[in-house]
Amino acid sequence: MKITAKIIRRGAVVLTLAAAVLAAAYQASYPIKLNMLTLPKQIAAFDGRFDDAGNLPEVTVYGGAGLGNREYYLIEIGGELGSVTLKRSLTGRYRIECLRYGTGGLRDAIVESGGKKYLLLGGRDAAARIARIAVSIGGLSYDLENDGPGDHFLLCTEIDRRVEDNHINRDGVRFYSAEGEDITELYDLRGGGI
Repeated sequence: MKITAKIIRRGAVVLTLAAAVLAAAYQASYPIKLNMLTLPKQIAAFDGRFDDAGNLPEVTVYGGAGLGNREYYLIEIGGELGSVTLKRSLTGRYRIECLRYGTGGLRDAIVESGGKKYLLLGGRDAAARIARIAVSIGGLSYDLENDGPGDHFLLCTEIDRRVEDNHINRDGVRFYSAEGEDITELYDLRGGGI
């Protein structure tokens, strides 16, 4: 009996230590406590790109959209438009799941969350003229209202679940001013994904 109790106690200690190690490893895999003041530096460090003087690139974080356990942010990194996707852990901390940037003035993605599909569309609006964006996806039309003033935007709208694409066709995007004028030709629709 003494041997059995001793084995059980040792097993419990080993299991407790293993659980603590696993919990610490899980917590360490989500190193970001979401804070808009420190997020730009965390993105720059994640990117790991340095200029000739050995400095990290400048990162500016613009609007964000939260869907399920992910947060999507429009960013500028070293002068290039991009996006970062953060994944939230069970403890409420985050890790960078995806970082993209490049040339062009528009970023987009069709993502799924909670059994629904959403269009994320972000970009530059230096003149702050875009009031509404019309997007055609799979024969259906979606209107996104740009309520926020500013030189960048990130908009999100639910779309039909049957859409199979991951990105939009840029030919199906139209920008409109507050007066209803089509101002699409004033903007660079090149870009990449979110």
